Amino acid sequence: MTSQAPTPAAQEPVVSAGSLLKPSASEGSTTPSIVSTAAANASEISMATALGACSGYATKKLAKTGGLIVGLGFIGVQALVHADVLKVNWPKVEGLLIGRVDQDGDGKLTHKDMQIATGRLLRNLVEDVPSSTGFAAAFFLGFRYG
Repeated sequence: MTSQAPTPAAQEPVVSAGSLLKPSASEGSTTPSIVSTAAANASEISMATALGACSGYATKKLAKTGGLIVGLGFIGVQALVHADVLKVNWPKVEGLLIGRVDQDGDGKLTHKDMQIATGRLLRNLVEDVPSSTGFAAAFFLGFRYG
């Protein structure tokens, strides 16, 4: 029987901080570095933040414009009612509107309906966005200060 020296097990390569920042000649340029990964992440986060702020701003402006249109429409309808040109069945109008915008199906417009609608809006907006947290935070800032 001959005794053989045990073969060394495969060892993990030792990685130094300097080798993470620039690839060695044997690695070529295919190995990603911390710098390029951080730059890509920063780019994704800043893009999501900018898109979130713009979306929040646009949502607030659309809500204001929608409120203006509904308000002017109500004033016009009330002017026609006052002039005896039009008769409005307001309980029926209320029932139709609540049926369309009621999110939880309880037949009333409550704070919970607004939470559900806001959640759905944000879920649709952040779908496939790299940094949904940055998007959501910037959306609320854009909405608040827009």
